[in-house]
Amino acid sequence: MINDRYAAIDIGTNTFRLFIAQVRRNPDTGRTIIEEVYSERIITRIGEGITRDRRITDEAMKRALDALTKFSRIIDKYGSLQTAAVATSAVREASNSDVFIRKAEQSSGIHIKTITGEEEARIAVSGMLSDIDIPVSSVMIDIGGGSTEISAAENGLHNHVESIPMGVVYLASKYMQHDPPLPQHLRSMDQEISDTLSSAAKRFAKYRSEDSVLIGTAGTITTLSAVHQKLAAFEHHKIHKSLLQINTIQDIYSMISQVTMKERSKYIPFEPARLDIIVPGTLILLRLMNIFGFREITVSNYGLREGIILDMARKQGL
Repeated sequence: MINDRYAAIDIGTNTFRLFIAQVRRNPDTGRTIIEEVYSERIITRIGEGITRDRRITDEAMKRALDALTKFSRIIDKYGSLQTAAVATSAVREASNSDVFIRKAEQSSGIHIKTITGEEEARIAVSGMLSDIDIPVSSVMIDIGGGSTEISAAENGLHNHVESIPMGVVYLASKYMQHDPPLPQHLRSMDQEISDTLSSAAKRFAKYRSEDSVLIGTAGTITTLSAVHQKLAAFEHHKIHKSLLQINTIQDIYSMISQVTMKERSKYIPFEPARLDIIVPGTLILLRLMNIFGFREITVSNYGLREGIILDMARKQGL
């Protein structure tokens, strides 16, 4: 018997996400439909020490293991589910990742698979495109804690995928040490982001057309949509498939980059743990849109975890 309910765990550099969903196929369109059963996210900052010494710190490891133990108990409550847990940038790069993976399996029973940046991009794109009208040409971006994944696709099929080792946790640890951030540090961060993305834009140039649309996922982009709409809480139905203009993103960046974290919290009341990393994340998005030539982005609240669900369902023939 095919199980149509699955649990996906996204072990990110900044955030761990649990997603339990039911999967079915629409008989009229043939498209796979993902119906949320339960979701939760815990900010663990497992990558906080990676930039400094390439190790997951004891404190970060404890937060991560506690989160996975909680997720394991939740999954058990929903019965025997097919579960997949994937680890991304921080675990990929940590010298003691084997220790973390072993302890995680011992304490929670969860088996973790570490995926490459290219695999991460492919899975995230699959999730994003599962609930959106697939454009003829698109560029998709996933701004993570330890890396940024960029993909170019034509009719939903990958043309080019890159994982850039530049994420919000890494940039925050390097440039957000003062509150409010120092202007010279913001300029240096801007230069690093611009140099990195300019190089990537050259490699993506031949895969883009005048009709290409930009689609983005992950915490920075969804939070910007919430800020723009002045939401007091995260509301999926208002954020998912919303549009952001580059001028709006520039205005938000100017507003949040020059104030203290306390003042910034007035704009982002629902996620205090994102108050430092939202600044570098917004600047990554802003510079990518500038350099790649986009004036608008479609916001997706679907991404890696939905892609993980789809991978499991497809292997079972759904």
